[in-house]
Amino acid sequence: MTAAIRAVCFDLDGTLLRDDHVDGVVRRVAAELAERWGGFDADALAAANERSWMDYWPEVGEAWLRGEIEPDALPTEVWRRALHEMGVTDASAAAHAFALHTAFEGAAFSLYDEAMEVLEVLQERGIRIALITNGPSGLQRGKLVETGIAEAFDIVVVWGEHSVSKPDAAIFDVALAGLGVSAAEALHIGDNIVADIDGALGAWLTAVWIDRGGDGPRPPWATADAPWEGTRPHVVTNLRELYGIVGVDGATEARHPAP
Repeated sequence: MTAAIRAVCFDLDGTLLRDDHVDGVVRRVAAELAERWGGFDADALAAANERSWMDYWPEVGEAWLRGEIEPDALPTEVWRRALHEMGVTDASAAAHAFALHTAFEGAAFSLYDEAMEVLEVLQERGIRIALITNGPSGLQRGKLVETGIAEAFDIVVVWGEHSVSKPDAAIFDVALAGLGVSAAEALHIGDNIVADIDGALGAWLTAVWIDRGGDGPRPPWATADAPWEGTRPHVVTNLRELYGIVGVDGATEARHPAP
C-alpha cells in the first residue's frame, strides 16, 4: 500500500518564485551605468556581464553557493570584469553596479500567481511543508522575506547552511528529519530535472516536475506515451495540481481568485 503524503517539499527559484526577471535586472543596471559612466553601449555591457558570469562561475560558483565566500563577492567581481571590458576601471563602479543590481532584483522578486494560495491550503489541510534550495543562505532567505513566505515553512533547508546540495539525497534527508516524516510520506516539487527530480527520486520521495513552459527539451517521462523504464514522476504546469496528487481539497476561490 502506498503511504499517504504527509509533507511537501518545494524548490524555490522557478517553482514558487519567478525567475524570469534576471535579464531585465541586468539590462536596467547596464543602462544606469552607461548613463553615469558613458562611453559604451548598455547592451554591450549587459552582454559582457553574461560572459563574465560564464567565465567566472566555474572558479567560485560552488563556493559562493555554499556560503564560503561573501555573498557580494561574486556578483561584484562579475560587474568589475564586465565594466573593465567597457574601459571602466574606477573601483567604485563595480560596487555601484552591485548596489543597483541588489536594489532592482529585490524589487523584482515575485511569486507565481498561485504560490501563496497553495502554501496556505497545504498548511490548512495539515500538510507539513519544507523548502529545499541550492544557494547562499543570505540570498535565498532574503527572497523569502521579500516575497512574504518566510514563515510558510516548517523547515527551510539551504545549501549555504549545509555541506550538501540537490540532487544529493542527504539534503532531502535533512528536510525529512525536520519534518518528522519518511521519504514514502513526502513529495518534492521542482523545475530542475537533475537537482529536483533526479534528486527526489534518488532519495525515494515522490517527485513532481513543474513544467513552466521553458525552452529546454522535455524529458521522456514527461510524455505519457513515451517509453520509460522506472518510476515516472508526476508532471504539472501549475502548483494547484498538487491538490489532486496530495489528496486535499483545494477550494479557496473566495480568497484567491484564479488569475
